[in-house]
Amino acid sequence: MLAFSDVAGDDPSSPRFRALTALLQEGPLSRAQLARSINLAASTVTALTRDLAGEGVLVETGPASSNGRNARRSGPRGTGLALNPNLVAAVGVDFGFGHVRVLVCDLTGRVLSVKEVRLPDRYGPPEGVGRAAEAVQAALADSGVSRDAVVGAGVALPGPVDTENQQVVLSDIHPGWGGVDAAFFTEALGVPALLENDANLAALGEHVWGAGRGLRTTITVKFHSGIGAGLIVNNQLISGSHGGAGEIGHVTIDPRGPLCRCGKRGCLDTYAAVPALLAAMTPMHQDLGVAGLLELLDSGDPGAQRVLSDAAGLVGHVVGSACLLLAPDKVIVVGAMARAGEHALGPMREAVERQALPRLGTPPQVARGQLGDKHTAMGAIAIALRLHGWLPTPRLEVRALDKA
Repeated sequence: MLAFSDVAGDDPSSPRFRALTALLQEGPLSRAQLARSINLAASTVTALTRDLAGEGVLVETGPASSNGRNARRSGPRGTGLALNPNLVAAVGVDFGFGHVRVLVCDLTGRVLSVKEVRLPDRYGPPEGVGRAAEAVQAALADSGVSRDAVVGAGVALPGPVDTENQQVVLSDIHPGWGGVDAAFFTEALGVPALLENDANLAALGEHVWGAGRGLRTTITVKFHSGIGAGLIVNNQLISGSHGGAGEIGHVTIDPRGPLCRCGKRGCLDTYAAVPALLAAMTPMHQDLGVAGLLELLDSGDPGAQRVLSDAAGLVGHVVGSACLLLAPDKVIVVGAMARAGEHALGPMREAVERQALPRLGTPPQVARGQLGDKHTAMGAIAIALRLHGWLPTPRLEVRALDKA
């Protein structure tokens, strides 16, 4: 397990540390750009980078970009240098209600292998983590990455996760998992594990590599079997006290409404999550799944369009209220219903706009995520890389925000 400090050293003032940090933060740079970035003589940088390349720490990437604050004003572009993406790898493990998805990625977030395993309904920790361990082993074998090169595994779980104490919070959202901690996953997976809520990691994945890249504040809505939100505020992932931030699926829509799995009545989940949508379609379409619902939407089925429009409007109303608190740059939609495109995004956008304050700027853009079904696992990759100093966007600080 190789940490950034193992390669760069422990002295932040050393030329080696400064050079590698600049390359981690700014991406490929020519030798001249790197010298300007860290304010060292060109001859010093040339000797340093030659040594680092000889160690296999740096690789050449072709002509350096002419964009950015260290760009050449004129003249030929130098050869770009970057950290060797094969220095380390990370594992992302994404637990859903009926599956576990595993990614193996290199230092840059490039996906080297994907494995997905179906799980039975209401699976418990021994079975779920055991199947995940098998998928991790298969993914590593497929990627050609040795276990020694893996810095860690980020693990995404539905429901609240106490990130400070690194354990699953007792809840009815994922029964039987309360109290399971990171040590249990570490032992089973064979690599250091870090736990986080799935919606939070979907937000982090989109922030680092997807639709939220370059933005300071976003709300990522996971419109899926449950409805959750991941909050990035001023480039920080907000987990909240005991991992409770972003649970918008349990905002009360009707206090006298149906009983929710969380124990409350009339939660947004009971009206707008995927199980509620499929149940609403049951009188007309028996045994309908997500794929069938999406086909009906594409064919213009008025019942399917009305059911999703109503649900998406409710989600947008709740998200619009959150926008009044956080003033995000963008609302990013991921999950099964994001695949419905404007059938879901349109009503959500309209509801968010209705909630916005008139004459106070423009409402946030409501857009689909860019990482397909890998958003959450990519967020898990991000926290694994960050734990050991390898996250390529060090401006991002991942932390829990106490509510005290």
